[in-house]
Amino acid sequence: MRSSAYSRLATRLRDMLHSLWFLPSLMVVLFVLLAVLTIRLEGLMPQSGRNQLITFPGGVEGARSLLSAIASSLFGVAGTVFTITITALSIASGQMGPRLMESFTRDWRNSVSLGMFLGTVSYTFTILRSVPIGQSQPESVPHLGVHLALLFTFISIIVLIYFIHHVATSINVGYVIRSVHDDLHRTLTTQTVQGQRHDQQHLLPPEWTGQDIVSAPRSGYLQSVDTDALVHLAVSHGATVCLLVRPGDFVMKGIPVAWVTPRACKGITRTMTIGRSRTTNQDIEYAARKLVEVASRALSPGTNDPYTAMTVLDHLGDALVSLQERGLINGQFEHEGQVRLIMPQPGFSGMVETMFNMIRQYGRTHPAVMIRMLEVLTRAAAVLVDPDRRSVLQTHADLVYTEALEHTEAQHDRDALQRRYQRFVDVCHDRRKLTDPARPLPVQIHE
Repeated sequence: MRSSAYSRLATRLRDMLHSLWFLPSLMVVLFVLLAVLTIRLEGLMPQSGRNQLITFPGGVEGARSLLSAIASSLFGVAGTVFTITITALSIASGQMGPRLMESFTRDWRNSVSLGMFLGTVSYTFTILRSVPIGQSQPESVPHLGVHLALLFTFISIIVLIYFIHHVATSINVGYVIRSVHDDLHRTLTTQTVQGQRHDQQHLLPPEWTGQDIVSAPRSGYLQSVDTDALVHLAVSHGATVCLLVRPGDFVMKGIPVAWVTPRACKGITRTMTIGRSRTTNQDIEYAARKLVEVASRALSPGTNDPYTAMTVLDHLGDALVSLQERGLINGQFEHEGQVRLIMPQPGFSGMVETMFNMIRQYGRTHPAVMIRMLEVLTRAAAVLVDPDRRSVLQTHADLVYTEALEHTEAQHDRDALQRRYQRFVDVCHDRRKLTDPARPLPVQIHE
């Protein structure tokens, strides 16, 4: 069970690193320690060993005035940076959804920028404390500390310029979409198998007699499951575990989360990480849902931004195409040829529904969005050669085409929809594509 504890600890540490407070707090502590070390080092340095490079010519009063000016000005800058950060978070939450705030808060550039200002202020205050009041001897001046304070000030100015540029870039909807798209790709990479072109679903063992029920210890979202630790636990107790929930599900305290045969064993729930919110660690659908939320808000009557929705569709299509040589995990884990763990996994059909259903429902009155959706499905069908996958894509193409025609009055737009749908049908029924995947069918989308 030690690996399970490590897994939970790694999850907590990752959450801390992705928070907005951790890195600034850590940098403040490091800068204070650096100031203390500088004061100690300068105390050990003989007066005769100092050269002109580290000697501050302004005297004690000049050093105190300079350090006070640096501390007060950078403290004001830190407040401004905090205000800019909160404003950017408010804009991102209002325009792109509150779940997109996670992508902004876990951006280490924002945390490091804030930490640089607060750390420099903390360093300067610590050095200022070592400057005695009422003395004018040159040896009372922390020369090295003052020079480092000046260096950190110039670095903070550069960081401020970069931070303003980065915030202006990061609240751009294209940047946010790309960031969430990268999360989706990482999750797909970890939750799929290379070299597998089809998706297998787990099957329950034929006998489930006398199984024990394991209940959830607390409420929350199941963020991750340590499958290795769970398989090891099942092997050590001669048991087989069948989970009833998967990462992304909300579990309530006391509800069944697993069946165990022939008898339950302690420690099963300790392999599960339950938190307050969903994460993209093992949850493919949540990663896709964040992109869908951006598109859904863009298609709302108050925003009416079909271009953003079309951009989201392009990135969702890219995620589907990345499954060309990969298959979803079947959720069945074995040890020495015997099934020890069965875990529900999202199917290809459910994943495609998550990607396209809500956008289709909101975008049915936007011919441009429905045309782009048919184009994306056509591109995906050109490379996903498994018949089951193409059948799923065919179902969604039929829905898109039918609903778009119902809500489109202009004959020109109806003709464009009909041409895109016919291209999709031509790709899906090309037999050469199914028999020779190495020779992709050219798909001319744009006219």
